[in-house]
Amino acid sequence: MKNSEINFFIKNGFFKIKLHQNNFAYLRNKIKVILKKELNSKQVDLEKFHRKIKIEELNNLRLKIFKKINEDPKFKSNVYLSAKKFIHETVGNELCSSDVNLSIQLPNDESSLLEMHSDFFSGESLFQVNLWIPFVNVKKTQSMFIINPCDSLEILKKIKNNRTLKFKDINKKFKNKMRWINLKLGEAILFSPNCLHGNVVNLEKNTRWSMNIRYKNIYSPYGKQRNEKKIGSFYNIATPKAITKFNLKYDFEEIIN
Repeated sequence: MKNSEINFFIKNGFFKIKLHQNNFAYLRNKIKVILKKELNSKQVDLEKFHRKIKIEELNNLRLKIFKKINEDPKFKSNVYLSAKKFIHETVGNELCSSDVNLSIQLPNDESSLLEMHSDFFSGESLFQVNLWIPFVNVKKTQSMFIINPCDSLEILKKIKNNRTLKFKDINKKFKNKMRWINLKLGEAILFSPNCLHGNVVNLEKNTRWSMNIRYKNIYSPYGKQRNEKKIGSFYNIATPKAITKFNLKYDFEEIIN
C-alpha cells in the first residue's frame, strides 16, 4: 500500500481495492453454480434475482448457499487470494479469518437489514479488518454505508452517555454522516468494523449479492484488557501495518470500558 492509501484508510476507515480477476471470477461463478442447482435453472441473473424468489423464501436459500461456500476450502482460499496483497499490507501475513458471510438484499426488502453497528460491541478484536465483496455493481442504498472514525467515536460516546438511545433513532439523526460505497464488479473494500456501518432498505432496482470475511493477525490483541506490558510502555512498534496505525490514532477501546 502507498502512504496515500494508508492515510486514506486511517482518515476514512476503509479503502477501495481491485480484486484479482481470476479469483473473483471463481467466487462469483461458484455462487451462480450453487444457485442454479438450488433453483433447478440453467441461467441466473444475480441483479434481477428478486424476480425469481419471494422474500419469505430468501433466508432459507441464503443459509443453504452460506453452508456450501463455507464447506468449500477452495472458496475461502480464493477469497483470500483475491485480495492477498492488500490484506498483508493491512493486518500482516500470519492471519486468522472468520467464516464467509453471505448477504442477499432484494429491492424494498425490510427483512434483510443490518442496522448501524460497530463490531467491537460483540467483543471482537479491534485489530481486525473486514473484506466486503459485492457480486454485482452496487451504489447508493443497494450498497453499504460507513461512518468515518472521528464521527463514529463521537456517536459512540453519545450512545455510551445515553443508554436509552436506539440505533434506529441514531440512523436518522446521523444520516448525513453515512458514506455510501459505490463499487463496480470486481471491486471491494477493506474496512475497519470499529467504524459504524450497516445498510438500509434497498431502494434501487437491482438485488445486492455480497459477502464479507474478517481477517486479523494471529498475534494482535483479541479484545482482552491491556496490562502494564503494553505498546508504548514496554513494546515499541517496528513495522506497523495500516490497522495498527488506525487503532493507535483512534481510541475505540475507551468506548468499551
